Order: sequence, then structure tokens, then C-alpha cells
Amino acid sequence: MFDVEEGDLVCADGEPGRINIRQRMQRDYTLANQEYLSPDFVQRLQTLPYPLRFIDFETSRVVVPYHAGMRPYEQVAFQWSCHTIRERGAPLEHAEWINLVDAFPNFAFAESLMEHLGQGGSFLMWSHHENTVLNSIRRQMQRYGYSNPRLERWLDIVPAHDRNASRFMVDMCELAKTGYFHPKMKGRLSLKYVLPAIWGSNEALHRLPRFAKYYRRDDSGRLLNPYDTLAPLPFGNPEEDTESEQVVTEGTGAMRAYQEMLYGASRRNETVKEQWRRLLLQYCELDTAAMVIVWTHWNR
Repeated sequence: MFDVEEGDLVCADGEPGRINIRQRMQRDYTLANQEYLSPDFVQRLQTLPYPLRFIDFETSRVVVPYHAGMRPYEQVAFQWSCHTIRERGAPLEHAEWINLVDAFPNFAFAESLMEHLGQGGSFLMWSHHENTVLNSIRRQMQRYGYSNPRLERWLDIVPAHDRNASRFMVDMCELAKTGYFHPKMKGRLSLKYVLPAIWGSNEALHRLPRFAKYYRRDDSGRLLNPYDTLAPLPFGNPEEDTESEQVVTEGTGAMRAYQEMLYGASRRNETVKEQWRRLLLQYCELDTAAMVIVWTHWNR
């Protein structure tokens, strides 16, 4: 970093005088060891319409589809989580949905989400995955001949696409890319890097009741990443000494958990299915709680 000069930060088009703004931000504030929020970024935060709904989807694309008629690697949306702040200073609310039956879940997924979100406020996501999934489900309605005129209209106006500049969907990752930097992120913009950078530098967050269950230190006193506080659950048969603990802490693990829950060797074991369900719910809930933690920090 100390060897990078201002003239090295040229935009990809190579036009003289055009500086890569993100690279400059990372260079300057890494060397200063300082957190940064741009004025435009702060203004954008303050003007977003309420209610604020922080959403996260868990999805799967497998080469051998779960259901007849599907294509290889076709999108399956099996779970969503949403944390809501209805107005400034309002208490945090949480809602969730997960598919538990051996059936193509996407239309039930979208209908339940539509009923919960409605058509007001701001729908905040981290990166564009959620927007992509909603557009995919809209195309699947046509491909499978699924009729729900109300859902069709909702999917036409909520996500951004070629014919619609969405007034609802807000990409927090894109906001961070253009106006936020923390040296502990080490140049990364994934929520899995932004969250621990913020969590480890703002002790006021630890004292907020809404985030208390994610505050923990290990035996040496080191503060844990909230994802490391998710409780593992026992699986297997303790009588045969085959019991082990499992925990879901990232998206690939969620895909595997869903597959094991509905299509694995223990799919008819209701006790095991319930364990997988609990792991999926606590992971997806933290994904949206993590966005609220970041949002709270930014606003403070």
C-alpha cells in the first residue's frame, strides 16, 4: 500500500485524469488507519423511505434438479429472512419463511414474501442476489404456466430489470462500494468481512438488546464474530457413537443443509429434519441481523 502512488489509480478505461475512486479510498484510509463515510453516502442513508426491510434469500442450484421438469442448475429459492424497522427509532421486527415439503418452492416463496413486504418503503439487500432471484421467479412463472396475476404485477415492479428501475431495492454492498471504508475490511466488500470489522470496533453495538445474543467472547477474552456464536446442534445416533455437531455459517452450508433436510438419508426422520430446520433459520436470521448491525453503525 505504501508503494502505490496516486498516478497508479487509473480507471479501467485508461482515460487520462480519471482516477479509480474506490481504490483511492482504500489506499488513503488504509494508510491513515481510519474509517470513512462519504457525504453522498450519508445523505443516501438519511433519505431512504421507511419502513426499512432487510432481506436475505437462501437458494440452491444443483446439476441434478430436485423436481421433474426442471433444468440443470435451475434456481430454487427455499428460504427468506426479513428484519423490519418501521420508522426511525422503532423496535426491530423479524419474519421468516422456509420450505419444508418435497415440492418446487419458488412460487410459495415469492407469494409469502409479497404478502410480508407489500409495496412500500425500502427493501435492503447485500449485493444483487435477491434482485436476481425475484427476476428468475418471474421468468419461471411464464415457463411453468403458473398463474397469479397479483404476484406477476408485484414481480414486475419490485425488482430492477431492463424494463423497470426499481424504487424499492437498495443494494447495501453497492452503497458501501461507493462511499464506505473500514481498514479492518482489508479491501473486501462481502458482508462476512464488513460485519466483523464493524462489530469489533463499535462496543456500543454489543450493549443493544436487539444484538445481545450475538455478543460473546472466547475463554481468552477475544470478541467472537457473530457468525461464530451460532449454536451447533447434535446429529447422529449417540448409542452407536456416531453423534456429531453441525452448524451452518455460510451459503454453501445452507445449500447442503437444505438438501440433507429434504433429500438426504435422514429425510424421513422428523427429529433430524427439525435440527436442520433450526440451523437454517438461525443462519438466515443472522444474515439479515448483520445488515441491521451494519446499518445501525453507519447511522451512528
